Amino acid sequence: MSKNYTSRYAELSFYVDGVERKFKDGVYAAKTPEEIVVLDVLSDAVPVDEPQEQPEETVKPAAKQPRKGAAKASE
Repeated sequence: MSKNYTSRYAELSFYVDGVERKFKDGVYAAKTPEEIVVLDVLSDAVPVDEPQEQPEETVKPAAKQPRKGAAKASE
């Protein structure tokens, strides 16, 4: 079981059972469940999603609608 993580820091350090572990070039491959538990809690570690097949057709975001002015209340 392996799970990859990235960090905005090139050499982020963390501890698992009192042993120091380090990211190298902002990447770390967790190999044990204990590492995964610690990294999932660590705010500076972001899990890397496994590459998934993307559909050939990508949905484009809808164009922004022009804002309409507020209607003035009649008195």
